[in-house]
Amino acid sequence: MKFSVVVPLYNKSYSIVRCIDSILSQSYGCFEIIVVNDGSTDDSVEILKSWYSDRIKNGQIRLIEQENEGVSAARNKGAQIASHDCVCFLDADDEWMPEFLERMKQLIADFPLADLYCLAHKVCKFGRKSFVPRHGLPFGYRGYIEDFFDASARGSVANSSKVCVRSDALMKIGGFPVGVVAGEDLYVWIRLALNGLVACYMFPSVVVRVSKDDSRSARRNSVPYPFIYLSSNKLKPKGWSFNKYLFVIFYKHFLWSIASLKFREAWLRAFAYLRVYF
Repeated sequence: MKFSVVVPLYNKSYSIVRCIDSILSQSYGCFEIIVVNDGSTDDSVEILKSWYSDRIKNGQIRLIEQENEGVSAARNKGAQIASHDCVCFLDADDEWMPEFLERMKQLIADFPLADLYCLAHKVCKFGRKSFVPRHGLPFGYRGYIEDFFDASARGSVANSSKVCVRSDALMKIGGFPVGVVAGEDLYVWIRLALNGLVACYMFPSVVVRVSKDDSRSARRNSVPYPFIYLSSNKLKPKGWSFNKYLFVIFYKHFLWSIASLKFREAWLRAFAYLRVYF
């Protein structure tokens, strides 16, 4: 089994070496790395070329350049040119533990019918000690997920640095929605879970870093894309667990807006949420 690892890169000069080193340090070595530079304006690419010139020359690291189009376009580009069907994503400010791909390989081998595979993660905020956040399934759970939406409403199941997707399943739903700044990944996990099976191993294998540029928090300023997609396509939520999951997404974003005194964004989210039902 071989993996294609897609790393979208935009202005991550402070973390790109740590990110790439975590991939190169994997105990399982059958993979290619595709770094898609999404129009960085800092020296991220220069650092990448300086540290990994030999690996870029021999093709182990493929560096793709594009104008700034957003993280969805970068992920789609990497998935489209991937040499292998199993595509993993890793944000350039996060890192994998050495056993990530080994655990992912075994998960896929043991549960081959899924389109989406997920491992657990730790969180490190601003360089402080990492901690394991609440996950949607018991620690150590391993197998197909009976109800992805119920589990995701309870805690984290999938995020963009701890998943592997079947490239054909991703292409079937059109990839990540381009031009979206909030919830583009949630949309993809929802569509994949509606269309097929999801398998997971709830063992922390990733460190998700909330970094100094606060890029993840910045995304909260927009309405999560699943609400826009559902309302614009006049699609109703399917089942109580899906409804609960959508409410959790809305509730978290709404509360963050209120706490940040972003009242206009809060009511935009409320309106988008209500449009799904009325």
